[in-house]
Amino acid sequence: MDNKSSAEATRVLQALKLRLRDAGLRFGDLFPLILTDNGGELANVAAIENDLSGQKESSLYFCDPNKPSQKPYCEKNHTIFRDIVPCGTSFDDFAQDKVNRIFSHVNGVKRQIFFGKSPYDIFTNTLSEPAAAALGISFIPAHQVIQSPKLLKN
Repeated sequence: MDNKSSAEATRVLQALKLRLRDAGLRFGDLFPLILTDNGGELANVAAIENDLSGQKESSLYFCDPNKPSQKPYCEKNHTIFRDIVPCGTSFDDFAQDKVNRIFSHVNGVKRQIFFGKSPYDIFTNTLSEPAAAALGISFIPAHQVIQSPKLLKN
């Protein structure tokens, strides 16, 4: 996003919904429920919950302030993200392809909670590889996952 405004978040989400639709997918099928922090960029709840024609397709819920335990799986992704992108690292040069690469590696980490499967494995087995591709996420074999700032140098 160019900034953290509600208008920018709405623009980005509408573009994502269009990209998914063009790929034959529906945002609400991939994201029937959204759990997030209560940031000002998410103030336009209708734009998030409704499809492009204004029909409700998702439900948006906000965590209580300072309660990361309400979304522990997101917090694990945040921890892995910070292994790759340490606090204090500027996001100014993070184009979408770099973000996609980072999160492809984050989602390639196998997890005990998923019985040795990765989030990518769970997502593609539940939904599909084309759905992952439409979101810009690629398969990274476990032995190729980079979980350090070295990924940013590649």
